[in-house]
Amino acid sequence: MRQRIGVRKTAFIVLGVVVFVGFVPFALVEWWPEGGAMLADRGRKVFGPRVVAQVENLVFGVQDAARGWAYRLGWRQPVSPWQTPGPTVMPPTAEPSAPTVTRIPRSTPLPVETLSPADRVSPTPVPVASPSPTEEPFRWELSSLPALGELEGEGEWQVYLYDRAGRPVALRTFLQPDAGRPYAYVAVVAVDLRRAALHFVPGFLEPAAPDGPRGDGLIAEEHRRPGVLLAAFNGGFRYANGMFGAMADGVLYVPPQPDKATLVIYRDGSVRIANWSNAFLADPDILAWRQNAPLVIQEGEISARVYNDSITDWGASVSNHIVTRRSAVGVDAAGETLFYFAGPNLDMPSLAAAMQASGVYNGMLLDINNFWVMFSAFRFEDGEWLAEALLPDLMTDKVDRYLYASPVDFFYLTLR
Repeated sequence: MRQRIGVRKTAFIVLGVVVFVGFVPFALVEWWPEGGAMLADRGRKVFGPRVVAQVENLVFGVQDAARGWAYRLGWRQPVSPWQTPGPTVMPPTAEPSAPTVTRIPRSTPLPVETLSPADRVSPTPVPVASPSPTEEPFRWELSSLPALGELEGEGEWQVYLYDRAGRPVALRTFLQPDAGRPYAYVAVVAVDLRRAALHFVPGFLEPAAPDGPRGDGLIAEEHRRPGVLLAAFNGGFRYANGMFGAMADGVLYVPPQPDKATLVIYRDGSVRIANWSNAFLADPDILAWRQNAPLVIQEGEISARVYNDSITDWGASVSNHIVTRRSAVGVDAAGETLFYFAGPNLDMPSLAAAMQASGVYNGMLLDINNFWVMFSAFRFEDGEWLAEALLPDLMTDKVDRYLYASPVDFFYLTLR
């Protein structure tokens, strides 16, 4: 009898330890994304990226199951990412309405232990530029996207970012690409590349090979001006999760990998996404490039590798069928529209479906997980920069992170 009690007691202790160990990362990821990111980063240094990836797979699986049960029990309902679906593109004579902006206290931007006070950069106040008069009316429109779900406003574009004259330079909408998870959605931002320029910034820690060069993680000073700086969004995986290549301003931070999706920025402002070509190395017209995993969309079609359930293909991180927050970027066939995608509760097939439905010709995965997926729109008001998250209910940690020296790479948008 004592032996049975002892075995039972031991089993309960082991179960309690397992539950505790599993609950801690789950709670961090769910309720404190920054803490979850810190825990994952330190875990990779101690145990390696594959071990951490397996833990992430387990945690995200528990998250997905919990959300599914909450939906089936009626505790969770599908909701659009914004309170109002918003109008389609506004008439060129209308005045733009000011978006809701969250004032974010200036603080250490990211969970990197090596970030010292000297690395913190406060934006320099500059005078607000006066809007330039418009001689000819300009109207930029995109056709509504086919609705994949049932929420009001799905697929309908609304004006998101404006130029100095109040004309739309970026639009946004959302899609529901997963019929099995009606509460999952993908926010879509479409940027007019004829009037906006994309820039790539390597962080002061990532991406970088061991003992290799590192960036400064800063938006260029000439672009930190009202009426010029528009928004910024996250880059790709860490070096440990695939050693994907990166180059900016002639500096090679990480050597390229063959057969990987590569976003290329040219000196004339054009943007291309394609499989890696060695010709990129010798092209003097290229300003920067960044790789990240295989192509998700190639010539308008979803890549077969999206369905292969491979951890290796997708950056030695979570597999393509694990449900988590994900982001991606794409361009249309004409190279005139840049698309950014982000959303919660997504596997790779669902993200790919949203990208294809949006009209992406070539597209690639960016970063994943709650803390690292971020899109911030900027405004300069009363002598200071203000940051607004694309998804204000989800992107809540360090919304102003790209206004400071960033340890990880990111992209930002300016008016041409």
